[in-house]
Amino acid sequence: MRWSIVIPVKGSVGKSRLDAGDARAALAIAFARDAIAAARACDAVDLVVVVSCDPQVTDGLDGIQVVDDPCTGLHAAIAAGLATLDPAAPAAVLLGDLPALTADELGAALALAAGEHRSFVPDAIAMGTTMLAATRADALRPRFGPGSAELHRDAGHVALPVAPGSGLRLDVDELADLHAAVDVGVGAHTRAVLQQASLSA
Repeated sequence: MRWSIVIPVKGSVGKSRLDAGDARAALAIAFARDAIAAARACDAVDLVVVVSCDPQVTDGLDGIQVVDDPCTGLHAAIAAGLATLDPAAPAAVLLGDLPALTADELGAALALAAGEHRSFVPDAIAMGTTMLAATRADALRPRFGPGSAELHRDAGHVALPVAPGSGLRLDVDELADLHAAVDVGVGAHTRAVLQQASLSA
């Protein structure tokens, strides 16, 4: 099964809770570029759609489709991305704050998702959601926000058994999250920013 992946990204204005000083904006972009790189490198992924209004997110990247973010919230951005897809084809929404995600981890999760009509991957504390998937794009029921894991479960999405230490579950909102991702191993874009900022990578 080949998947289309929609990745909504705020870009440099995102990650307002990340206490990383002058490096915050650059890290927000780097997280997204590492997540996009993992999706592009995943054998199970046929199409990567990035929804953003920040050109720094996609500058120099090929093999992706870019959709302008309507800038009216996360769900509107997701809807804009999904509107470009075949509604009958498998699709997933992947958040762009996953700097430790690898192509293999994403592929393994999508293989699990192929066995469920609707599914999701919870974050490390099992309260939020990092990926939402469905074997038909028009079956997705996005409910991102506080407590989204429970909301997605209530909407008929099944939690996939992805290990808590997987990069797919390590979304970064705060500095402690970044440290956890660094311990696992972050992608090249995030490493470069951390090194420039003289932070531990």
